[in-house]
Amino acid sequence: MTECIFCHQLKANQLLTQSQYFKVVFDIDPIQKGHLLLISKDHYTSLTQLPKEVRYDLIDLQAALVAKLEQHLPISGVTSVSNDKELMDEGTHFHLHLIPRLTNDSFWESITINQENWDLTPFLKHL
Repeated sequence: MTECIFCHQLKANQLLTQSQYFKVVFDIDPIQKGHLLLISKDHYTSLTQLPKEVRYDLIDLQAALVAKLEQHLPISGVTSVSNDKELMDEGTHFHLHLIPRLTNDSFWESITINQENWDLTPFLKHL
């Protein structure tokens, strides 16, 4: 396994701000100017692993940063997205992307995925 860059390679001068459980940095390969990463300070591999107090801290931090992005940049809104488990880049752990957006910026048009024909019944039974 590759050493986690979020645990071992973030430098203090990269941090924009932080909360009790998260560090905030600019994405090194941004989709849009102002693209932020909210990185858990502890090494979790999934949103479902985050303890309740960490999840609450995440949503509070996310809301505060989205408000600041919308207040200080000429944007239409912000897309929030996270990957977890095997979908994350190798050498990372749980993090949330905040991507400043403009209306008609073609964000969704550039994403293609092979659609699966899953039976959603088991999922729906457990809601």
